[in-house]
Amino acid sequence: MLIEPPKLQIASLFFSNQSVNPDNNVTAKADLPYLSDWKGCGKYKALSSTTRTGFKKLTHQVSFYTVGGGVSFSGAGASGSGSSPGYSKSTTSKSYKSSGNVCGSGLTIYLGMYTTTIVDYSNRTYTATAKI
Repeated sequence: MLIEPPKLQIASLFFSNQSVNPDNNVTAKADLPYLSDWKGCGKYKALSSTTRTGFKKLTHQVSFYTVGGGVSFSGAGASGSGSSPGYSKSTTSKSYKSSGNVCGSGLTIYLGMYTTTIVDYSNRTYTATAKI
């Protein structure tokens, strides 16, 4: 008689939030690790995208915030530190991905993240924001 081993279910190692605005065809996604490494750091990932055509530009904004302590980050050709640092990149592509390292410092209890997608289309602006 053959006995099958139990199947393991592995939980995602990231907090993940995705904001999709289906009426405007705009998506923002933010990913942070559940736990930091022993230095209080972890890898973040962010995505901004649109399915629209004929838009002028897509702006990808990422910012971090903490409850207690401070935050520093690097990646996507940008770096910063303080209580709520962030960066913004613009492109004419339909999507923009960024990732890097983020660290809490001092008495950081919680570290969170926003990713905002802004699409300039003709004389209108469409947005989506993901928050962790």
